[in-house]
Amino acid sequence: MNAKITQQSARLATLNQLAKTLIQAHLNPVPSNETLRDWFDTARIPRFKSNPAAKRGGGPVFYSVAAVEKFLQTRTLPCRLPASTLPSRNPLNPPSDPSLN
Repeated sequence: MNAKITQQSARLATLNQLAKTLIQAHLNPVPSNETLRDWFDTARIPRFKSNPAAKRGGGPVFYSVAAVEKFLQTRTLPCRLPASTLPSRNPLNPPSDPSLN
């Protein structure tokens, strides 16, 4: 089986990889790694070590890309959308007429 993968989809990424790609698309400027780590820990985003048996170190920590994307979509405002203008309309609550009371 010599099939080549033509399109890659990331399931796991390091904090630096996320900051350069996904987080940069949602937040400008990108927060520090310490801030991102605190946010992800608070949101309980799954993370994985390349050597989970290691007590200290064990290589880079990988985060679930899908969980980070969902976190950013639910916690950020869609500020990149152009402002929409409403056509001029009559007010929904017209001023009350004292003679009707």
